[in-house]
Amino acid sequence: MTAALSVGETNFGENDSPRKPYVLVVDDEPLLCRMISAMLGRAGFEIEVVMNGSAALEAISQRIPDVMTLDVMMPDISGVEVAKRLRADPATAQVPIIFLTALDRNVSSELRELVSEPNIYHLDKPFSRQQLLQQIEKALEKSKT
Repeated sequence: MTAALSVGETNFGENDSPRKPYVLVVDDEPLLCRMISAMLGRAGFEIEVVMNGSAALEAISQRIPDVMTLDVMMPDISGVEVAKRLRADPATAQVPIIFLTALDRNVSSELRELVSEPNIYHLDKPFSRQQLLQQIEKALEKSKT
């Protein structure tokens, strides 16, 4: 009999121990990064935080996340450009991306186009812990199918 999994755990076989899903957090606001990291850490996720698009692409080249949160407006490479580059690479094309932004998606046609694709989601800042966790769980579940 397999035990029920808690939020954030994935079981890959009866003999394997649950593995924490790996979440890459990409945002140029240090306070928000600390807040998201604390929220996800308490929920049982493995977290890596990077502060810009270039660092995100470097981190992903080292390890592909199970899901990532991504700010849209960053100083070097925008979140939209990061997402486009990931979608263009077969190795990362299916990584679930949750855009976290204060930017109204109706303002950005590129963002609106992206969030209509599979495995791309959007949460407006500010968001609650519950909203973030629900969106991550939804993304992880859909990526399994």
